[in-house]
Amino acid sequence: MSKENVFSVTSVAKAVAVSLFCFSGAVIAADTDRVTELEERLDALEMELIEAKDAANKTDRLKFSSSSPSPEFISKDGKSTMEFSGRIQLDYVNSDDFYTGSKREFEGGANTVDFRRVRFGVEGYFSNVWKYSLEFDFDGESEVEVKDANVSYRGWENSELTMGFQKFGFGLEATGSSKNLAFLERASTDTFSPDRNVGVQWLYKGNDYNLMLGYGTTANINDDDLNFKQDVYNGRFTMAPIKTSDHLLHLGVSGMYTNNNSEAEEMRYRARPSSKPVGRTIDTGKFDAESVQSYGLEMAYQHRNLLIQGEYVTSKADQVDDESVSVDAYYLQAVYTLTGEQWNYSSKKGTFKTVKPANAISAGGYGAWEVAARIDVANFDDTDAGITGGEKTDYILGVNWYLENNLKAQLNYVHTQADYKTPYTDINGVEMYDQDGNIFQARLQFTF
Repeated sequence: MSKENVFSVTSVAKAVAVSLFCFSGAVIAADTDRVTELEERLDALEMELIEAKDAANKTDRLKFSSSSPSPEFISKDGKSTMEFSGRIQLDYVNSDDFYTGSKREFEGGANTVDFRRVRFGVEGYFSNVWKYSLEFDFDGESEVEVKDANVSYRGWENSELTMGFQKFGFGLEATGSSKNLAFLERASTDTFSPDRNVGVQWLYKGNDYNLMLGYGTTANINDDDLNFKQDVYNGRFTMAPIKTSDHLLHLGVSGMYTNNNSEAEEMRYRARPSSKPVGRTIDTGKFDAESVQSYGLEMAYQHRNLLIQGEYVTSKADQVDDESVSVDAYYLQAVYTLTGEQWNYSSKKGTFKTVKPANAISAGGYGAWEVAARIDVANFDDTDAGITGGEKTDYILGVNWYLENNLKAQLNYVHTQADYKTPYTDINGVEMYDQDGNIFQARLQFTF
């Protein structure tokens, strides 16, 4: 029995009890047997009330929502929860041949079907004010990786403090979840976003703005050829000065300072042509830097079912024995939902979530459909500092089909171009200053 029914029974019981007592007072003088009968009826009502309370305490605490097939377990007092989370992304990629790396070495084209991400975790609350998250990645390419292992304190009004291994806020796309991407891969600005680190991060949530500040450190994190310790300080501020049912304007700035210790000065800038299986077509090569400063600007405008979004990030690495290296990247994209649904915006986090189909396949509908276009540019050349990493431009067209709230199919066509200030030698022995190619890729994504 629900709590509402318990309250209803309680009110009725009290009203009946009062009436019975009043009535019994009038009858006592006339008929003792009648009083006994009324007392028995009162005892029966009290027993019903006790049974109703017992039923409420035994209410089913396994909850399912319409947006996720994962069950949520809730303690009897409602103060603690646990819910499973997961993300499966299966990709098909077909690409042309490319020359990759700082030496522009030949790399044969890709024609693969593989898991981009396979993640599983648990999350929930305990003691009302604490939130926890534990997530692992099983993508099959490397050992199982921990993606999240943290707890957040939410006992303060409008703010929370997260401690442990976590993602640190920097930029619009990088701060949001990979399950909410309009394209298969994030733009080149993600090159500058911080890796997941161990540390603390504070988030203040206003009505239409938020501020995120954090400190993290990397130790024994093996990413390709890097294995070192860094201190990372990050900050991000976003606001939505316009937020109506038809119009939304999102603005944001980000900053990050990375300090390398004396054994961790080796670094590089490099980026892929918007496809994971394809190597980096622009690459500065390795150089020594004492510290790195990165700054980002972000903007998004939404008018009903049209979402326009862009970011610009610049980064400066202070070389040990040479001038600073300055590089940058930016993108501009537009997403139009043909079936009329809108992307969901959280002003408290400054992030977007993908649309939810108004007519899902399971309800006899055709899901939600949208088309998307993006131009993505990254320039890793700084001749004054002796760095010629190259400049890359990606033109991307995409189609997304949301079959259900948690099931999505995506198709991307990428045309990429790269220009270099220093030549490379192709497999025919010809010196080249540029290259271009095409990539077709598709994804089936299931989340819970």
